[in-house]
Amino acid sequence: MQDTMPQNFFAIASKPPNISSLSFANMLKKGLKGLGYPVKKIGFSGTLDPFAHGMLILGVNHYTKLLSHIRKDYKTYKAVLFLGLESKSLDIENIVCLHQIQPYSREEIEKAIQNIQGSISYKPPKFSAKHINGVRAYELMRKGIDFDIDTITTDIKYIKILSYSHPFLSFEICVSEGGYIRSIGEIIAKNLGVCGSLCSLERVQEGEWNYKNMLKDSMTHKQDNVLGCIEVPLQIQGIRQNAKVIILNIKNALKYDTIQLTEYAKVAYNGAKFILNPSLCAKIFSDMVCVADSKKDSKQHTQQSQNIQATHLELGCHNKEVCPDTMCKDSVSKILFADFDTHFGIIEVFQDGKVKYILNRIDKC
Repeated sequence: MQDTMPQNFFAIASKPPNISSLSFANMLKKGLKGLGYPVKKIGFSGTLDPFAHGMLILGVNHYTKLLSHIRKDYKTYKAVLFLGLESKSLDIENIVCLHQIQPYSREEIEKAIQNIQGSISYKPPKFSAKHINGVRAYELMRKGIDFDIDTITTDIKYIKILSYSHPFLSFEICVSEGGYIRSIGEIIAKNLGVCGSLCSLERVQEGEWNYKNMLKDSMTHKQDNVLGCIEVPLQIQGIRQNAKVIILNIKNALKYDTIQLTEYAKVAYNGAKFILNPSLCAKIFSDMVCVADSKKDSKQHTQQSQNIQATHLELGCHNKEVCPDTMCKDSVSKILFADFDTHFGIIEVFQDGKVKYILNRIDKC
């Protein structure tokens, strides 16, 4: 545990199976309060299906409002596809029938996943949290209401077979945000000419964040991304267990570069308008061009932190590539995470030095 007790923080925890993401978050809230942490609100990003398990990104107290500003990276999953299992929700719930099928050769399995690369389009499961005219799709399904669901597109970075022991096909897949692994499992099964549903799904990594690796780092303080670890006692389905909650460094969690603006702390805290000095403003936009050029030349799709030292300026590129969300209006402005020393803020800086508040007076830990 950290030496000081944070009030606002980002964290990663590992959700167990057979519990909703919301229920797990509420259990953590209760457990943290039991340890003395003043938790009033807790939220999460990237809902996991109840049957799924793995890493879940959390925001506590004031940092819940920042969840929409975290990096949206590729997510890596490990899944087990049960060939022949027919389910309305494409998982181990809502099972319709179990069909007996003959085993496949390794070549047939490999051929079935060959065309699942790059950008693919498909329909999400109807048992999903997608909104249909303001109502969750799974709610309509439970009420027996018929509806159509729009096709979505997912970018698949890679997919590989881990093992095949008939009728169970294990695979690992890395997808863009919003991908439905249950639907991809169904596509694999259809490529083999049968039905199939997932019987296991684990989210193992999001961008460069890997829960198991970061858990080790939290004990040794090897990474700047990790500030510490809290063991939270929980009781899930009558079983007592400790959830290890990894505390993240906020500056490395958001999709924006960080700028140190200590000298503007007072005016910013009061919400007053201010203009950055010309040399600082010029540095921001020249660094933006340099970072963009360096990313184009980079062959590795990994996050690299850069700290550019300048007067009043500390910019760190925490994105794997220049994120469109950080630049606006054809690069006439840039969104930054501002450290005002007394508090944090998210600001939009224009080339003439004018500053617009997106979020302000975000308390530090």
